[in-house]
Amino acid sequence: MMSSPVEQSPPRLLTPGIQEQTPAYFCRLLWHYIDALPMEGVAVSHELHFFIRQEACHCRLACVQDGPRYHHRWDMQLFSATDLLPTEIIVYTVGERQIMCLPEELPALQAHYGD
Repeated sequence: MMSSPVEQSPPRLLTPGIQEQTPAYFCRLLWHYIDALPMEGVAVSHELHFFIRQEACHCRLACVQDGPRYHHRWDMQLFSATDLLPTEIIVYTVGERQIMCLPEELPALQAHYGD
């Protein structure tokens, strides 16, 4: 049973899985990235997927959404080789609320919010 998402900065939430598996600085980086998308002319859909490939400090990310279609890939260096990231993070938007979750947490969120 998934516990309720924990409030980060309303209306943004982090699920327990994200809180356990993702460094806080990395979550903030993704929120800043999402905030910049409209400035680039990209409308954020209800599901935004971040795919992550990591080798020690080196990280390759891909941001993908289906509608409106968007795909962007970039590389970055993490602060520490001990920071282990999940292979996928989803930002699920329902109403004004954005919830950062792991793929296995998404079905429970969709059931809870009626998507």
